[in-house]
Amino acid sequence: MHPDEFDFWSSRDLIIPEHDVTSDWILETFSLRSQELRIMVDEGFVFPCRKEGEYFYDSTAVKTIAFILVLKRQMGVNMAGIEIILHLKKQIHWHLSQARKKNHLPDQP
Repeated sequence: MHPDEFDFWSSRDLIIPEHDVTSDWILETFSLRSQELRIMVDEGFVFPCRKEGEYFYDSTAVKTIAFILVLKRQMGVNMAGIEIILHLKKQIHWHLSQARKKNHLPDQP
């Protein structure tokens, strides 16, 4: 996700840590119930890694969770709609990267 794009889809007050964060950090920061986070993982929207018996999320996962919550809470999109949006977003980014490679354009920051 391009940095400016993330700013548009998230709270201006949210600072994305550069290090991996715990499930507890996610739950507290986003005021989520553990069941909501579990659904995002089960649906394959985010992929935690397990270290020392605890789940951790990288900055990409944190940005994805923020994006999902904007869609859900502010725009009223249901989980089926979120799945479609995330799939389309992934396809768009893939096609853009292919076009950059084909045209020898530099990647966007």
